[in-house]
Amino acid sequence: MDEPAFQSFYSETGRALRAYVARVSGDRNQVDDVVQESYLRLLRMPAAPDDPQQLRRLLFRIASNLMTDEWRRRRRARTATDANALEPKGSSPDLALRLDMIRVFQQLAPQQRQMMWLAYVEGADHREIAATLGLREGSVRVLLHRARRRLASLLQAVGRPRRTDG
Repeated sequence: MDEPAFQSFYSETGRALRAYVARVSGDRNQVDDVVQESYLRLLRMPAAPDDPQQLRRLLFRIASNLMTDEWRRRRRARTATDANALEPKGSSPDLALRLDMIRVFQQLAPQQRQMMWLAYVEGADHREIAATLGLREGSVRVLLHRARRRLASLLQAVGRPRRTDG
């Protein structure tokens, strides 16, 4: 891919890829690294597809794989993000609601976050999600349904008053 073609491709995909990585990973510090590494790996491929849609799916798949690798490293190292850092202090109700939604979204399994983002933000269909995440299309249908149910359950739990014993 020559420089003008890359610049055009980057201007079409950069913002969407950054948003995807930010929301799915939940780690703002990781976004730049994953995005940069994704484009770098795409450019280093010996035979990248010519079709812009295939190239876009491949780029998102590379980013997905990089995030999955990072989650595995973190799980092995037993590091966890501090959810209390997202607590709104003196913020507007809109911001508090957005932070609540971010917290709920982060409770989904990584693959569920990937699928939900690709389906509802990127507008990818089951076939595209399957290609991006390396799954079978039939599996995507089932897994996406489970992810929606899990998110609905988490959102419902947020709306319930918490029980206090004592």
